[in-house]
Amino acid sequence: MIAKQSNNIIPVIHRLVTDVYGENYWFNGCAKYVMECLGEPDYDYWLFAGLTGDIFTQHYSYTNFSSESASGYLAEENPTGFYEGIFRKCGYAATYVSREEALKNIEMYLRTLIAYIDKGIPVIRIGGGTGVFVGYEEYGKILLYITGNSSQPERIELEKAFDSKPFHGYEYASAWIFVGDKKENRPLAEIYRQAIKDIIPMQNIKTDTYCFGPEAFRAWARDIESGKFDEMTAENFDTWCDYTNYVCVLATNGSCCHGFLRKARELNPDMGYLDEISALYRKTAEMWGGDNKRNDADSLEALGGGFNITLEVLQDKEKRAKIAAKIREFADVTDEIVRVLKKEN
Repeated sequence: MIAKQSNNIIPVIHRLVTDVYGENYWFNGCAKYVMECLGEPDYDYWLFAGLTGDIFTQHYSYTNFSSESASGYLAEENPTGFYEGIFRKCGYAATYVSREEALKNIEMYLRTLIAYIDKGIPVIRIGGGTGVFVGYEEYGKILLYITGNSSQPERIELEKAFDSKPFHGYEYASAWIFVGDKKENRPLAEIYRQAIKDIIPMQNIKTDTYCFGPEAFRAWARDIESGKFDEMTAENFDTWCDYTNYVCVLATNGSCCHGFLRKARELNPDMGYLDEISALYRKTAEMWGGDNKRNDADSLEALGGGFNITLEVLQDKEKRAKIAAKIREFADVTDEIVRVLKKEN
Protein backbone atom coordinates (compact mmCIF):
# COMPACT_ATOMS: atom_id res chain seq x y z
CA MET A 1 0.00 0.00 0.00
CA ILE A 2 1.40 3.40 -0.99
CA ALA A 3 -0.65 5.63 1.33
CA LYS A 4 -2.16 5.04 4.78
CA GLN A 5 -5.34 6.81 3.69
CA SER A 6 -7.01 6.92 0.31
CA ASN A 7 -7.56 10.70 0.13
CA ASN A 8 -5.90 13.77 1.61
CA ILE A 9 -5.53 17.46 0.85
CA ILE A 10 -3.37 20.13 2.48
CA PRO A 11 -5.10 22.75 4.68
CA VAL A 12 -3.94 25.74 2.61
CA ILE A 13 -5.98 25.95 -0.59
CA HIS A 14 -6.12 29.12 -2.71
CA ARG A 15 -5.21 30.40 -6.16
CA LEU A 16 -1.61 30.18 -7.27
CA VAL A 17 -1.30 33.69 -8.74
CA THR A 18 -3.45 36.71 -9.55
CA ASP A 19 -2.27 37.93 -12.91
CA VAL A 20 -4.16 41.23 -12.78
CA TYR A 21 -1.73 42.16 -9.98
CA GLY A 22 1.21 41.46 -12.30
CA GLU A 23 1.86 37.98 -10.91
CA ASN A 24 2.74 36.66 -14.36
CA TYR A 25 5.37 34.05 -13.54
CA TRP A 26 3.88 30.89 -12.12
CA PHE A 27 7.01 29.32 -10.66
CA ASN A 28 7.33 32.29 -8.32
CA GLY A 29 3.75 31.63 -7.20
CA CYS A 30 4.59 27.97 -6.60
CA ALA A 31 7.62 28.84 -4.49
CA LYS A 32 5.57 31.30 -2.44
CA TYR A 33 2.85 28.66 -1.94
CA VAL A 34 5.33 26.13 -0.56
CA MET A 35 6.93 28.69 1.74
CA GLU A 36 3.55 29.79 3.06
CA CYS A 37 2.83 26.18 4.01
CA LEU A 38 6.26 25.96 5.67
CA GLY A 39 5.41 28.96 7.86
CA GLU A 40 7.53 31.50 5.96
CA PRO A 41 5.13 34.39 5.16
CA ASP A 42 8.00 36.77 4.34
CA TYR A 43 8.95 34.58 1.39
CA ASP A 44 6.15 35.87 -0.82
CA TYR A 45 5.59 35.95 -4.59
CA TRP A 46 7.54 39.20 -5.02
CA LEU A 47 10.53 37.94 -3.09
CA PHE A 48 10.84 35.02 -5.49
CA ALA A 49 10.18 37.27 -8.49
CA GLY A 50 13.25 39.20 -7.33
CA LEU A 51 15.36 36.13 -6.52
CA THR A 52 14.75 34.68 -9.98
CA GLY A 53 15.41 38.09 -11.55
CA ASP A 54 12.10 37.96 -13.40
CA ILE A 55 10.87 41.42 -12.36
CA PHE A 56 14.15 43.13 -13.21
CA THR A 57 15.22 41.51 -16.46
CA GLN A 58 14.16 41.98 -20.06
CA HIS A 59 14.73 38.96 -22.29
CA TYR A 60 14.72 38.39 -26.02
CA SER A 61 15.13 35.27 -28.17
CA TYR A 62 17.26 35.40 -31.31
CA THR A 63 15.65 32.25 -32.67
CA ASN A 64 12.06 31.57 -31.65
CA PHE A 65 9.81 31.60 -28.62
CA SER A 66 11.34 29.75 -25.68
CA SER A 67 10.13 31.31 -22.45
CA GLU A 68 7.88 33.98 -20.99
CA SER A 69 10.43 34.89 -18.31
CA ALA A 70 14.16 35.37 -17.91
CA SER A 71 14.26 32.58 -15.35
CA GLY A 72 12.68 30.23 -17.88
CA TYR A 73 15.77 30.45 -20.10
CA LEU A 74 18.08 29.78 -17.16
CA ALA A 75 15.98 26.88 -15.93
CA GLU A 76 15.96 25.31 -19.37
CA GLU A 77 19.75 25.30 -19.53
CA ASN A 78 20.32 23.92 -16.02
CA PRO A 79 17.04 23.03 -14.29
CA THR A 80 18.56 21.25 -11.30
CA GLY A 81 21.03 24.03 -10.56
CA PHE A 82 18.50 26.78 -11.11
CA TYR A 83 15.53 25.49 -9.11
CA GLU A 84 17.54 24.02 -6.25
CA GLY A 85 19.66 27.18 -6.21
CA ILE A 86 16.64 29.48 -5.78
CA PHE A 87 15.58 27.68 -2.61
CA ARG A 88 19.18 27.53 -1.40
CA LYS A 89 19.17 31.34 -1.48
CA CYS A 90 16.40 31.14 1.12
CA GLY A 91 18.31 28.61 3.21
CA TYR A 92 16.23 25.61 2.12
CA ALA A 93 17.17 22.31 0.55
CA ALA A 94 15.22 21.27 -2.54
CA THR A 95 15.28 18.34 -4.93
CA TYR A 96 14.51 18.64 -8.65
CA VAL A 97 13.23 15.41 -10.19
CA SER A 98 13.10 15.25 -13.97
CA ARG A 99 10.44 13.30 -15.83
CA GLU A 100 13.01 10.73 -16.96
CA GLU A 101 14.32 10.20 -13.44
CA ALA A 102 10.85 9.96 -11.90
CA LEU A 103 9.54 7.42 -14.38
CA LYS A 104 12.39 5.07 -13.45
CA ASN A 105 10.98 4.83 -9.91
CA ILE A 106 7.53 6.37 -9.94
CA GLU A 107 6.34 4.49 -6.84
CA MET A 108 9.14 5.93 -4.72
CA TYR A 109 8.47 9.48 -5.86
CA LEU A 110 4.73 9.02 -5.40
CA ARG A 111 5.36 7.87 -1.83
CA THR A 112 7.46 10.99 -1.32
CA LEU A 113 4.71 13.21 -2.73
CA ILE A 114 2.10 11.57 -0.50
CA ALA A 115 4.35 12.05 2.54
CA TYR A 116 4.66 15.75 1.70
CA ILE A 117 0.89 16.16 1.31
CA ASP A 118 0.32 14.34 4.60
CA LYS A 119 2.63 16.92 6.24
CA GLY A 120 0.68 19.76 4.63
CA ILE A 121 3.42 20.70 2.16
CA PRO A 122 2.64 21.04 -1.57
CA VAL A 123 4.92 19.69 -4.30
CA ILE A 124 5.80 21.87 -7.28
CA ARG A 125 5.15 20.71 -10.82
CA ILE A 126 7.13 22.29 -13.67
CA GLY A 127 6.02 21.93 -17.28
CA GLY A 128 2.65 20.81 -18.52
CA GLY A 129 1.19 23.79 -16.71
CA THR A 130 3.36 24.87 -13.78
CA GLY A 131 1.58 24.56 -10.45
CA VAL A 132 1.45 22.74 -7.11
CA PHE A 133 0.14 19.34 -6.10
CA VAL A 134 -2.01 19.91 -3.02
CA GLY A 135 -3.68 16.53 -2.49
CA TYR A 136 -4.33 13.01 -3.69
CA GLU A 137 -7.19 10.54 -4.10
CA GLU A 138 -7.41 6.78 -4.54
CA TYR A 139 -4.09 6.26 -2.77
CA GLY A 140 -2.31 8.52 -5.24
CA LYS A 141 -3.82 7.30 -8.51
CA ILE A 142 -5.40 10.76 -8.75
CA LEU A 143 -3.50 13.93 -7.80
CA LEU A 144 -5.05 17.29 -6.92
CA TYR A 145 -3.38 20.19 -8.63
CA ILE A 146 -3.65 24.01 -8.58
CA THR A 147 -2.33 26.17 -11.38
CA GLY A 148 -2.75 29.70 -12.72
CA ASN A 149 -5.60 31.83 -11.41
CA SER A 150 -7.78 28.90 -10.39
CA SER A 151 -8.67 28.77 -6.69
CA GLN A 152 -9.83 25.15 -6.76
CA PRO A 153 -7.67 22.11 -7.48
CA GLU A 154 -8.22 20.03 -10.57
CA ARG A 155 -7.84 16.25 -10.69
CA ILE A 156 -5.09 14.65 -12.76
CA GLU A 157 -4.28 10.99 -13.23
CA LEU A 158 -0.87 9.93 -11.95
CA GLU A 159 0.23 8.64 -15.34
CA LYS A 160 -0.41 12.10 -16.81
CA ALA A 161 1.33 14.00 -14.03
CA PHE A 162 4.59 14.14 -15.98
CA ASP A 163 3.07 14.96 -19.35
CA SER A 164 4.34 18.08 -21.10
CA LYS A 165 1.81 20.44 -22.59
CA PRO A 166 2.93 22.32 -25.72
CA PHE A 167 2.56 26.10 -25.52
CA HIS A 168 2.63 28.04 -28.81
CA GLY A 169 4.46 25.10 -30.37
CA TYR A 170 7.07 24.91 -27.60
CA GLU A 171 7.14 21.96 -25.21
CA TYR A 172 8.43 22.55 -21.71
CA ALA A 173 10.20 19.76 -19.84
CA SER A 174 8.05 18.29 -17.09
CA ALA A 175 9.43 17.80 -13.56
CA TRP A 176 8.62 17.81 -9.84
CA ILE A 177 10.32 19.84 -7.12
CA PHE A 178 10.33 18.79 -3.47
CA VAL A 179 11.30 21.56 -1.03
CA GLY A 180 12.93 20.01 2.00
CA ASP A 181 14.36 21.13 5.32
CA LYS A 182 15.70 24.52 6.26
CA LYS A 183 19.48 24.22 6.28
CA GLU A 184 20.47 27.79 7.05
CA ASN A 185 18.82 30.70 8.85
CA ARG A 186 19.57 33.51 6.46
CA PRO A 187 18.49 37.00 7.58
CA LEU A 188 15.78 38.39 5.33
CA ALA A 189 17.79 41.59 4.84
CA GLU A 190 20.71 39.55 3.52
CA ILE A 191 18.48 37.68 1.07
CA TYR A 192 17.16 40.94 -0.34
CA ARG A 193 20.62 42.53 -0.47
CA GLN A 194 22.08 39.63 -2.41
CA ALA A 195 19.14 39.63 -4.83
CA ILE A 196 19.86 43.28 -5.63
CA LYS A 197 23.51 42.46 -6.32
CA ASP A 198 22.44 39.61 -8.58
CA ILE A 199 20.57 42.02 -10.86
CA ILE A 200 23.87 43.15 -12.37
CA PRO A 201 25.13 39.88 -13.91
CA MET A 202 21.61 39.03 -15.12
CA GLN A 203 21.61 42.13 -17.34
CA ASN A 204 24.72 40.97 -19.18
CA ILE A 205 23.73 37.41 -20.10
CA LYS A 206 23.99 36.69 -23.81
CA THR A 207 24.08 33.32 -25.59
CA ASP A 208 23.74 32.14 -29.18
CA THR A 209 19.96 31.91 -28.80
CA TYR A 210 18.89 34.62 -26.33
CA CYS A 211 20.00 37.69 -24.43
CA PHE A 212 18.99 39.73 -21.37
CA GLY A 213 19.09 43.36 -20.28
CA PRO A 214 19.98 46.28 -22.59
CA GLU A 215 20.99 43.93 -25.41
CA ALA A 216 17.52 42.34 -25.31
CA PHE A 217 15.95 45.68 -26.21
CA ARG A 218 18.53 46.43 -28.90
CA ALA A 219 18.22 42.98 -30.50
CA TRP A 220 14.44 43.36 -30.51
CA ALA A 221 14.71 46.76 -32.17
CA ARG A 222 17.14 45.43 -34.78
CA ASP A 223 14.79 42.62 -35.71
CA ILE A 224 11.89 45.05 -36.10
CA GLU A 225 13.87 47.32 -38.42
CA SER A 226 15.56 44.55 -40.38
CA GLY A 227 12.30 43.36 -41.89
CA LYS A 228 11.81 40.23 -39.79
CA PHE A 229 8.06 40.60 -40.17
CA ASP A 230 7.93 41.59 -43.83
CA GLU A 231 7.22 38.13 -45.19
CA MET A 232 4.88 37.08 -42.41
CA THR A 233 1.18 36.60 -43.01
CA ALA A 234 -1.63 36.95 -40.51
CA GLU A 235 -1.77 33.15 -40.28
CA ASN A 236 1.83 32.68 -39.20
CA PHE A 237 2.19 35.82 -37.06
CA ASP A 238 1.88 34.71 -33.42
CA THR A 239 1.32 38.02 -31.68
CA TRP A 240 2.30 36.74 -28.22
CA CYS A 241 5.38 34.74 -29.13
CA ASP A 242 6.65 37.09 -31.81
CA TYR A 243 6.07 40.37 -29.99
CA THR A 244 3.73 41.05 -27.07
CA ASN A 245 5.47 38.62 -24.72
CA TYR A 246 8.34 41.11 -24.69
CA VAL A 247 5.95 44.00 -24.09
CA CYS A 248 4.47 42.12 -21.14
CA VAL A 249 7.94 41.70 -19.64
CA LEU A 250 8.90 45.38 -19.87
CA ALA A 251 5.46 46.44 -18.59
CA THR A 252 5.67 44.04 -15.64
CA ASN A 253 9.20 45.10 -14.74
CA GLY A 254 8.44 48.82 -14.92
CA SER A 255 5.26 48.51 -12.89
CA CYS A 256 5.86 45.67 -10.44
CA CYS A 257 9.44 45.76 -9.13
CA HIS A 258 8.86 48.65 -6.73
CA GLY A 259 7.49 46.64 -3.81
CA PHE A 260 10.61 44.47 -3.82
CA LEU A 261 12.84 47.54 -3.96
CA ARG A 262 10.96 49.22 -1.09
CA LYS A 263 11.26 46.11 1.05
CA ALA A 264 14.98 45.81 0.30
CA ARG A 265 15.41 49.48 1.27
CA GLU A 266 13.45 49.06 4.52
CA LEU A 267 15.53 46.05 5.52
CA ASN A 268 18.80 47.67 4.44
CA PRO A 269 18.65 51.40 5.25
CA ASP A 270 22.11 51.97 3.74
CA MET A 271 20.79 51.08 0.26
CA GLY A 272 19.37 54.54 -0.43
CA TYR A 273 20.32 54.28 -4.09
CA LEU A 274 17.38 51.88 -4.55
CA ASP A 275 15.12 54.94 -4.72
CA GLU A 276 16.96 55.92 -7.89
CA ILE A 277 16.67 52.39 -9.26
CA SER A 278 12.93 52.45 -8.59
CA ALA A 279 12.61 55.82 -10.35
CA LEU A 280 14.39 54.46 -13.42
CA TYR A 281 12.14 51.42 -13.63
CA ARG A 282 9.13 53.71 -13.15
CA LYS A 283 10.41 55.74 -16.09
CA THR A 284 10.23 52.62 -18.25
CA ALA A 285 6.59 52.15 -17.20
CA GLU A 286 5.87 55.68 -18.42
CA MET A 287 7.73 54.97 -21.65
CA TRP A 288 5.58 51.87 -22.12
CA GLY A 289 2.42 53.93 -21.77
CA GLY A 290 0.04 51.53 -20.09
CA ASP A 291 -2.11 52.64 -17.17
CA ASN A 292 0.27 55.22 -15.74
CA LYS A 293 -1.16 58.75 -15.85
CA ARG A 294 2.31 60.21 -16.49
CA ASN A 295 2.86 58.32 -19.73
CA ASP A 296 5.15 59.75 -22.38
CA ALA A 297 3.29 61.40 -25.26
CA ASP A 298 5.23 59.15 -27.64
CA SER A 299 4.98 56.03 -25.47
CA LEU A 300 5.27 52.57 -26.97
CA GLU A 301 1.50 52.12 -26.79
CA ALA A 302 0.88 55.54 -28.35
CA LEU A 303 3.16 54.58 -31.25
CA GLY A 304 1.17 51.39 -31.81
CA GLY A 305 4.09 49.24 -30.65
CA GLY A 306 2.72 47.91 -27.38
CA PHE A 307 -0.03 45.41 -26.65
CA ASN A 308 -1.90 47.06 -29.53
CA ILE A 309 0.66 45.95 -32.12
CA THR A 310 -0.50 44.73 -35.52
CA LEU A 311 1.37 42.99 -38.29
CA GLU A 312 0.52 45.89 -40.59
CA VAL A 313 2.36 48.32 -38.31
CA LEU A 314 5.43 46.05 -38.19
CA GLN A 315 5.47 45.97 -41.97
CA ASP A 316 5.24 49.76 -42.26
CA LYS A 317 8.84 51.06 -42.42
CA GLU A 318 8.06 54.52 -41.07
CA LYS A 319 5.94 53.33 -38.14
CA ARG A 320 8.25 50.51 -37.14
CA ALA A 321 11.28 52.83 -37.21
CA LYS A 322 9.64 54.96 -34.52
CA ILE A 323 8.81 51.87 -32.48
CA ALA A 324 12.38 50.56 -32.74
CA ALA A 325 13.74 53.94 -31.64
CA LYS A 326 11.47 53.88 -28.58
CA ILE A 327 12.57 50.35 -27.70
CA ARG A 328 16.20 51.49 -27.86
CA GLU A 329 15.33 54.13 -25.25
CA PHE A 330 14.46 51.27 -22.90
CA ALA A 331 17.96 49.92 -23.49
CA ASP A 332 19.45 53.29 -22.55
CA VAL A 333 17.50 53.42 -19.28
CA THR A 334 18.55 49.85 -18.49
CA ASP A 335 22.17 50.85 -19.10
CA GLU A 336 21.69 53.56 -16.47
CA ILE A 337 20.17 51.06 -14.03
CA VAL A 338 23.22 48.84 -14.45
CA ARG A 339 25.56 51.82 -14.05
CA VAL A 340 24.00 52.85 -10.74
CA LEU A 341 23.99 49.30 -9.41
CA LYS A 342 27.63 48.78 -10.32
CA LYS A 343 28.64 52.05 -8.70
CA GLU A 344 26.92 51.14 -5.44
CA ASN A 345 27.90 47.48 -5.34
